[in-house]
Amino acid sequence: MNIKTLLTAFILVSISNLYGQTNKVDSSKTTADSSEKKTSYFKITAAYINNATYNGRSDSGSTPYLTPTIGYYNKHGFYVSAGLSYLANANSSIDNYSLDAGYDFDIIDNLSASISANKTFYNSNSTSIKSDVAGAISGSLSYDLFEIVSINAGADVVFASKKDYSLNLGLEHEFSFEEKNNKWTVTPTVTANASTLNFYEGYTNRRVKKAAKKGNPQAVSISTVTSVSNRNVNQPTLLDFELSAPIGYGGKKWGLAFSPTLAIPQNPIHTVTTTITTLKNGIIKSKKADTTQGTELHLKNLFYAQVSVFYKF
Repeated sequence: MNIKTLLTAFILVSISNLYGQTNKVDSSKTTADSSEKKTSYFKITAAYINNATYNGRSDSGSTPYLTPTIGYYNKHGFYVSAGLSYLANANSSIDNYSLDAGYDFDIIDNLSASISANKTFYNSNSTSIKSDVAGAISGSLSYDLFEIVSINAGADVVFASKKDYSLNLGLEHEFSFEEKNNKWTVTPTVTANASTLNFYEGYTNRRVKKAAKKGNPQAVSISTVTSVSNRNVNQPTLLDFELSAPIGYGGKKWGLAFSPTLAIPQNPIHTVTTTITTLKNGIIKSKKADTTQGTELHLKNLFYAQVSVFYKF
């Protein structure tokens, strides 16, 4: 089944479900949303993801995160939050700290938007696929088309060793059931992600340099320069399609969510790295090697999931 067929099937299922319901619920608003817009609140969230994935890519080894976050959400749409990600594997450590701020607002009926900024501080030993990313400025639009499907589009300026630009486009439809202050939702979603590739050069460069230092204790200094060899690094490249179906429960004070995602990576990325090593005896060695990961030579679908729980006060 190709992507075009999946998109067609998704839209048809959404339409049939919408008109098959006797008690329709406005999919653009939830009970939680309505109450949150009337009052400001703080929210504490704890989330676990089994493998941190970005644009259909992840490190060769899994990167599971346990992430606590605290945030303040103003009734007018402004918010700020701070969190950290703890690497929950044999190399257990705090992998990054992050700060976020943003503003969510409605433009006209059925059309909403958001703008946000992020700053992230990664551990120097991090193997995360986003380990070279220091922050981003993002903007997105969401349009609810006749309560049949929501069309989402976003753009990001990502700050790594070099600046990246990314684009995403998605379709989703929320199926919901609510009673008083309690609400259950399931939101089938299809998303396409494209980006320039400086983040991937930076990630590969960090990974190769770390391995070179570990494998050569006689070195006084080691420098590496990585480049993508089969694509224009500054041209947006379609990197993956993602199919997900987040399931959520929201109450007056607390809620939980489970988000399973299937990432279908596109367009393999090949890299070449030049390593310059200065030894204790003064000899300088230069080596150029193909550093393409095996996962890029044979692209495979990635399944990952996140579970989270929150409390508002």
